[in-house]
Amino acid sequence: MRWILVLTAALLVVACEQSPFALKEVPSADEYCLAAQRIITRTEVPVELVLHDNFEAFVKSKAVIEGPTIQQFNWKDADNNLLAISCKLKSADHLNLVFGAGSAGPDSLCQIMNQAVFRLIARQVTSPAFTRVVFDPVETVSDDEQPGMTGPDWLAPFTMTYVEESALHIATKGFTVGFEDPRYEKVPERFRGVHYCHLIAPDYLKALMEGRAPVDVIVGMDVDRSGPPPAGH
Repeated sequence: MRWILVLTAALLVVACEQSPFALKEVPSADEYCLAAQRIITRTEVPVELVLHDNFEAFVKSKAVIEGPTIQQFNWKDADNNLLAISCKLKSADHLNLVFGAGSAGPDSLCQIMNQAVFRLIARQVTSPAFTRVVFDPVETVSDDEQPGMTGPDWLAPFTMTYVEESALHIATKGFTVGFEDPRYEKVPERFRGVHYCHLIAPDYLKALMEGRAPVDVIVGMDVDRSGPPPAGH
């Protein structure tokens, strides 16, 4: 798989996409994870979204099959500019189990959503500050010894954007705990059937491409690991 997208090539991809899961427009910020659920897990199952203003409430929340209900938190800078969006999604295997085979999947990487949005943003930028955009392929975090503690690793700060060899790099962190994955059969059900992603915000991505925003942006926050795993992780 090629992870380096040349801007002009990205424009051609937009014109050729025929998939029913292709983005036709950039999703609004307050409903971003609804689109991410559809694109990343390739599903048309309707889901409900809870948008959290409070980080601690987001940490304690979980993506549940009732609804189904997914969770979202928006990361902003000191000037209230939206930088990133974190989504707690349902995994494809859990949707298939409840709503029938073929309802979803297979699960894709979080970067699939970032790339889909980039293709649309690229059409809006006539004089890009970067002609090469690299979507870093290593995104999955895991804690195989304590699967219930993967959430704190996912929430920990990481550098989401940086420049290397004149290319703009976009990083992300994500993980999937399949509901029927035998590796997690001893994990309580409320922690299974989830797919978590940190995604770059469209307005910030556009500002980067136009040379109006800083790189080396850090997303995430450390949470207390001393006690039991937070609900939803």
